[in-house]
Amino acid sequence: MSVARTLTVQVDLPWSIQNEAPPDPAAVGLELRLLWLIEQVRVHRLGVGKAAELAGVPRAAFMRTLGEHGVPVIDYPADELDREIVHLGLG
Repeated sequence: MSVARTLTVQVDLPWSIQNEAPPDPAAVGLELRLLWLIEQVRVHRLGVGKAAELAGVPRAAFMRTLGEHGVPVIDYPADELDREIVHLGLG
């Protein structure tokens, strides 16, 4: 069993809403982590299952979140799909 490695990043975010308390840093950190994982799926660095695991959410919930952010759950290039259809004799 491998040990999970982590990277800690500090990010300065602007906060200029007057008369309102800043958000909880832990909540912002969780949101940024989720957004980073979504981006990793979008650019094909992580698969949906692994990203869901790293996010600590069920795969179906992560897939729903991907959809909410406009990231396709199934990202099969059209040319590969065409080749597959021809290979299977379906087209």
